Order: sequence, then C-alpha cells, then structure tokens
Amino acid sequence: MNATNSMECRTPNDIYLLLKSSDFVTHDLAHAFDDTVDQGSEGGQEIPYHLALRKWITLNPSVEFRCFVRDRRLIALCQRDLNHFDFLFNMQDKLRDAVQGFFDLRLRNSFPDANFTFDVYVPPPHDKVWLVDVNPWAQRTDPLLFSWMELLTMEVPDVEKEETTVRLQLRQPGSSEGIAADESSGSDDTDDDDMEEIWQPEFRLVRRDDPEAYGFATPQYSAHKLPKDVVDASKDGGGGMREFAQQWEEAQRLAEQQRAEDSETD
Repeated sequence: MNATNSMECRTPNDIYLLLKSSDFVTHDLAHAFDDTVDQGSEGGQEIPYHLALRKWITLNPSVEFRCFVRDRRLIALCQRDLNHFDFLFNMQDKLRDAVQGFFDLRLRNSFPDANFTFDVYVPPPHDKVWLVDVNPWAQRTDPLLFSWMELLTMEVPDVEKEETTVRLQLRQPGSSEGIAADESSGSDDTDDDDMEEIWQPEFRLVRRDDPEAYGFATPQYSAHKLPKDVVDASKDGGGGMREFAQQWEEAQRLAEQQRAEDSETD
C-alpha cells in the first residue's frame, strides 16, 4: 500500500495507512483470543495495546528463515522467501547451527510459551542471528515449506535421551566418568561410531525444481495486502468500486492540500 511498496514509514499517515490496510492488525485487535483456552482470567479485562515501531532496515530476503518450536525444542526451520537460492545449500549446516545456538541461548528457557514460531535474519558472514518476529503456534501462521500436520506429528527424540547422548560423546573414552556412564547404560563399548547420532531440526530449502521456486505462485496471504475498504467495495460490484475510487481521489486531494499548506507554513 505504501508508495515504496514496503512497510517503511516516514510519516504518521504512512503508519495509519498500513494499520488500516491490514487484516492481521484487525484480527489482533478484535479476535486475538478466538483460538485460545480460557484459564480462569476475568472476562472483559481491559488489554493495554502498544504500538512498537522498529528502525527500518533493508533485509536480504534470501537469508530470512522461519523457525518452529514445539515443547521448547527447535524442530524445524525453512526459508521465508519461497524462491530458489543455490548458495544456501552449501551453508545449510552453518545456518542451522547458528539458529540453534541463538535459540538455545535467547529463547528456549525465556519465552513464556512452549510452542511458538519465530523469524530470524542471518546476514553475512552468517554467524550472527537477528530476531525479526515471533508468531503463535497456530494455523493462521503460515508454515511455508511444511504443513501443520507435519509439524504436529514430527518425531522428536526424548530430551533426556538426547542430553545423555551428548554427554557421552563429549567424554574422553577410558575416563572414569565415561566408564561409569557406560556401565550404567549396560554397554562397555565407548566407540564414537556406535554412539547414537545427535538429532537436528529439519531444515528445508527451496530446490531448483520445486514448484515453489522463483515465486511464480501467488503468495498464500496476498489477499491481506489489500485494504479492507477495497475488498469490501469489490463485493458490492462496480458501484462499490466507483464510490471507493471517488473517496480515494478526495482523500488524495485533501492530503495534497494539507502538504501544500504545511510547506507554506515552513
């Protein structure tokens, strides 16, 4: 909706336009708790809303990723931009390790919910992770290269079992601590080749021949990029669109007049 075709705002009017044009904002204000379970909070409680403005920076969409957390475990991550980027495949392990380390340090034990999704940005040299956004573990959050059924049923090893495997791999074979651990597990073999492979979250990238590649398909939520006024007017046929166009022209004329008056005042 902005003239820049982005969410960059330079004036209060830019902010008002984006807020008015977003179905997601309307949902958050009026229906945010529709899919939640009441845990005994008092009905009709007043919610203090805050508008948070962040410094605008131009992000490279090829290194934005969506991450999925279930039971405080990072179980999957994928591209945010559904185009093919060949260079990502050579650095897949590095990116996954960077995101995993960021999650373990910053979000695993501090975020209040056990299930959620978050978006990150990993710019060159790809060793520092920036948190961009946090979204609910809910159907209205786009799972992108996954399906919600996959994420809900994905097999994840038991936390205690995985932690035991990690401890065993870090100990020196033949040390008293390592022998004690081996005896308690009922095995005398400390060969690293026999150790259980450490589980990693699934990391999906758009491959060259994937149908999502190159962005030919219409984005899932492209309808939400139109103002609600436009969608409502289109439902009323040609008359509704003509009336909306007249209102738009009048609003543009008033805005131009206001800018001219402000420039004269300056």
